Amino acid sequence: MKKMILLAALIALSSCKNDVKSGENASSEELNSENAAVESEGSSEIVTQPFYDDKGQLMATVELPANWHLNNKKGGPSIFGPGGISVFDIPMRNFMYSNDPYVAQSYVQNGGKLRPYSSAADVVKQDLLPVAQREGSKLISVTQLPDVVKVDKSVSDMLYKVGPMNQQFEAVLSEWEDKDGNPYAIVVHLNGSQIGNTIMWNYYCNGLNSPKERYDSAKQTFVTALESMRYNPRYFDAYNQSEQNKASASWAAHHQRMQSRQQAFDSQQAAHRDKWEAINQSSMAAYNSANAASDKNHNRFLNYIKDQETVTNSGDGKRYQVETGSNQYYVNDQGQYIGTNDPNYDPNRDQNVNNQTWNQAQKSD
Repeated sequence: MKKMILLAALIALSSCKNDVKSGENASSEELNSENAAVESEGSSEIVTQPFYDDKGQLMATVELPANWHLNNKKGGPSIFGPGGISVFDIPMRNFMYSNDPYVAQSYVQNGGKLRPYSSAADVVKQDLLPVAQREGSKLISVTQLPDVVKVDKSVSDMLYKVGPMNQQFEAVLSEWEDKDGNPYAIVVHLNGSQIGNTIMWNYYCNGLNSPKERYDSAKQTFVTALESMRYNPRYFDAYNQSEQNKASASWAAHHQRMQSRQQAFDSQQAAHRDKWEAINQSSMAAYNSANAASDKNHNRFLNYIKDQETVTNSGDGKRYQVETGSNQYYVNDQGQYIGTNDPNYDPNRDQNVNNQTWNQAQKSD
């Protein structure tokens, strides 16, 4: 159990060393009392057990031996089995990666972590392995779990989505051996969602601790339990209704805004057309001057409708369309831009995006 708590704490970066130790002692006492009750029952018959959230709502059911008990309380193992078997949950970690510097910057400024999308096997090697090696453990094997993937996808299928997105799911069983030769296992669940050029992804883990003599059977029970998880569709009703309400309100506001803008645009265009039809151009110079003014008015209204502004790159004089909402814009030589309301922000000094030159862009007609 000690190695799993250390892994969970170090990987999730959720505790300092002293906190881990105090949590260890408390969990050991709880584990001993629970195991005593588990051992007294003795039945290994497979039964359906309910899994509740911290509010007492039925979230899912799982197939487990009768002498394996779910712990629906926060803290400590999530499952207890006979003879010192325990299952721990390692909290989810979330990441984002985007080719759009503005999106990436906003995510970081809101406390997010940028990281290119990776595979579950890479997570094992990049995140779990360094921590395990510091504790004297070694990686034995990594195995794909396609039936666990089906369960994870079934949860996503129950959730309301505003529109289609490209989703990927993966689950692997990583098996380890600590410095004393004792085996343990960690399952990594990974999920990625791509919209445009932005990928949001995350992973979380379940870890199995078991005495060496029970490990093989405990591992089989552990994996079978994850494959047997059946989530309650009604559990997600409140969430789905909330998301639908948000989407409906957002679309209604957007539709009203676009309708108002279109009416304003149509009126302006009619007035513009009548005005220039009534004017007798006396010279080519006068015509050219009026035509340039017309282009500017036309551009302003197109920007108004599209929620865009026109900016000019101070480096090369090229004009670009950008989303409104920022006081200042910077543009690189690929036409990518960063908008900011911070007068002190300069992407050329930002280590997340300063691998290229950013020129200040001025708003123009």
